[in-house]
Amino acid sequence: MPIEIEDLGRSAYVPVLEHMRALHSKVASGEDDGRILLVEHEPVYTAGRATPPHELGPLVVPIERGGKITYHGPGQLVIYPILRLPHRDAREWLRRLEAFGVAVCSAFGLAAKASVDGTGVFVGDHKVASIGVAIKRWTNLHGIAINVAMDNTPWFAVRPCGRAPETMSDLQTACGRTILLDEARVAARSLVGMLTAPGRNP
Repeated sequence: MPIEIEDLGRSAYVPVLEHMRALHSKVASGEDDGRILLVEHEPVYTAGRATPPHELGPLVVPIERGGKITYHGPGQLVIYPILRLPHRDAREWLRRLEAFGVAVCSAFGLAAKASVDGTGVFVGDHKVASIGVAIKRWTNLHGIAINVAMDNTPWFAVRPCGRAPETMSDLQTACGRTILLDEARVAARSLVGMLTAPGRNP
C-alpha cells in the first residue's frame, strides 16, 4: 500500500517538530506504518548536533539531526520521511535522500549531483537542497529541505551547514524561470516511491 503523504502547508517549526517526534515514536514501536510530511516553514534557524556552541542563540532551535546550523523559510519545501528504513543501512538511506533530491531537480530539467559528504544536492557549485537526519531504532527523523524560490538574505546570518552563504541557491535561480512551490510539491509527491522501494539505490 502506498505510504501516506501528509501536507502540512505553511507552518511554524516547533509544532511540526513535536508532530514528527510523536509520529516517530509510533513508527519505531510499530504502532504506525509511517508517513511522509511535506511542509513550508515559517522562518527559523535550526542547529544539528555538529553546530559549534558559539553559533547557538535564542533564535536557534537545537535539534537531534546531524549536521550544523541551517535556515528554513518561505519558498523552501521540506520533506520529512518518518519511516522505518528499507534496510538497516544509514549510508544507503542517505544515498536514497540524495537520489530523491537529484530526481526533484531533474524534474525541472536541472543536472544535479549529490554532495561528497552526504549532506545535500548541488547544481553546479551551488547547494539547492540540504539533508539532515537522525536515525533511531532504524526509523528516520528529519529529512531533506529543497530550496525552491527563496529570499537568500537569511542565509547570510549564519554559515549554513558550515558553508559560505554564497553557495546557497534555489531551483528557480538555477532554472532561470519562476517555479512555484506547488510545482515542487507535485514533483516530490511523484518521487516519494524512491524512499520506500525495497531495492537498494545505487
